[in-house]
This record gives sequence, C-alpha cells and structure tokens, in this order.
Amino acid sequence: MGKVVITDDAIESIILNATLSVEGVADTWRGIEEYIPYLNKDKKHTHGIDFVLQDDIVSANVFIVAKYDFNLKKVGEDIQANIKSQVESMTPFKVGTINVIIEDIAYES
Repeated sequence: MGKVVITDDAIESIILNATLSVEGVADTWRGIEEYIPYLNKDKKHTHGIDFVLQDDIVSANVFIVAKYDFNLKKVGEDIQANIKSQVESMTPFKVGTINVIIEDIAYES
C-alpha cells in the first residue's frame, strides 16, 4: 500500500470549515494582511488560522469576527468543540489547545 500525506493546507481547511460552520461566526479575521497583501509575503495565516502540528497533536489560534447579539463565550466553546471533533474524525491527529480570539463583532444593519 502507498502512503497518505495530509498537508498543512488540508488541516487549515478543516479548521476553517469547522470554525465557519458554528452559529454566531460571521467570518475569520485576516488582519491587515487582507487589505495590504505585500505585508504577508510568506502567505501564512491568510484565513485567520494559525496552527502547529507537533507530535501528532494539532494546536491552533483561530481569529474570528463574531456576529452581534450572540453569546461570545458559547461561540468560542462551540468553535473549540467543532474543531476538535472535525480534526480528530478526519485525520489521525489529536487536538491540543485551541485558542479562539474574537477580533471583531459584525453588526447587521
């Protein structure tokens, strides 16, 4: 049999989709690099996700824009639970620390 390789982009995509599927998340926060791309020359963290895979354990910082009028603590906990569930069911890796940083609130008009 051959070898299966899971790329960093695939892990980032799993984390991104797990985050965006949580009710109360408007988007991920990309920071100033979204508006001034030349500041992000290495093209890392373009989706507001910063993760490390070490010893088969994924740890991540997830930067989000939350929707107005949602319980922010619950949104953060739901993101953590969803990332853990998705990463561990789709990959052979375990999940370590997931930090959710709420960078902004999206107000609907």
